[in-house]
Amino acid sequence: MLILRKIPHSSAATKWLLAIALFSIVAGGSVLLACQVPVFRYALERWPSDPYELICVPAQGGLKPEEEAALKVLRDSAMDEDFPANITIKIDAEGENNSSAARMDLFYPGKMRGFLTKPIWSGAATVENANKVVKSPLRQELIKRILTGESAIWLLVESGDPKKDDVAEKALIEHAAKATENLVLPDGVIGKDDTEKLQQVRPGDEANILQSDVPLKIAFSVMRVSRIDLAEEVFLQMLLNLEDDLGEYSSEPMAFPVFGRGRILEPLIGLGLNYDNVVEHSAYLTGACSCEVKDQNPGIDLLMSMNWDAAMEGSQVIIDKMLPPLEGTAALVGANNKGSKGSHAAAAAAASESADSTPAVASDSASNVAEGDPVDAASEEKGGLPLMPLVMIALVVIVVIGAGTVLLKKNAD
Repeated sequence: MLILRKIPHSSAATKWLLAIALFSIVAGGSVLLACQVPVFRYALERWPSDPYELICVPAQGGLKPEEEAALKVLRDSAMDEDFPANITIKIDAEGENNSSAARMDLFYPGKMRGFLTKPIWSGAATVENANKVVKSPLRQELIKRILTGESAIWLLVESGDPKKDDVAEKALIEHAAKATENLVLPDGVIGKDDTEKLQQVRPGDEANILQSDVPLKIAFSVMRVSRIDLAEEVFLQMLLNLEDDLGEYSSEPMAFPVFGRGRILEPLIGLGLNYDNVVEHSAYLTGACSCEVKDQNPGIDLLMSMNWDAAMEGSQVIIDKMLPPLEGTAALVGANNKGSKGSHAAAAAAASESADSTPAVASDSASNVAEGDPVDAASEEKGGLPLMPLVMIALVVIVVIGAGTVLLKKNAD
């Protein structure tokens, strides 16, 4: 504005320039904020999972029949029609291997390997290990919960200290329950079968349309996993190598929110597992997806075995294979209670907990759906204009003002 005042005879041009800038703010904001689908749901329906890479290094003499069988398990998993694993398999015949058996090295998706070139897990090329790479009981349970519409599952990796882990679980359940009560879904989301709203869709609103019949709700649950669970040893390495210094906190419980097609955010650790941090993560996940480009969002994909696209299209065959008959949430809860392993505590259960000092009892009860509940201060902050759109709008305004300034200078000369 100081520059504009120095230019003579520019009042009309200045008003025009300010009008353009104001229009840019309004128009830019409406375009950038067009997607009202929550992040967790947008990730589930529209973000393909990045592939992990497994490299097999044979011992001298080449692969043995049992090692070939292990690689076949992996290849078949990657090509499975109903439950494909997001993994690629390579053989490095020139790689260094001084042992008498072939070795399998598992790497994060290529986009994550800029800071981590070493494998996140290594093991012998056995059929047992191959199965652990692509599947585990915990991952199967995560998929089930995601497909029932949970916003996120808080995965609590135990420290090994029962007292510390019980306290962390109870706190996490309570914080997640409070977040469930206070957060609300964004306005403007259009169901795929909402005929009335679909008839009123304007150009640019396509991102607001849900692409599946998975229930849309705010719901969180909690699951615990031991660091020494042999069935989850490969899966645990996907979590515990997310940041290169997580090994320094092995004596602390860690909580990872899992959402979308098995995507995780950075963990909350020890004292960091407090309400403010839990609600911050939760508000991000349940807020409008302001940036639809997957790579510009935080998090990393886990290695899962699931045909997510088919599930989103409503393939009942796949869902029936993964889930018990969906006669209602209670039926699903009962089936999960019978087959689940370890501590599975639904956040909603904590909402009715009394002030008891004993740890919360394991449960798979249904999570709450917030309907018109007020948003607390932390979620109000999240519910405002997201940072990325603000930056983009500011850049638009700067460019418009800069271009107008040059034009006005030329006119003045």
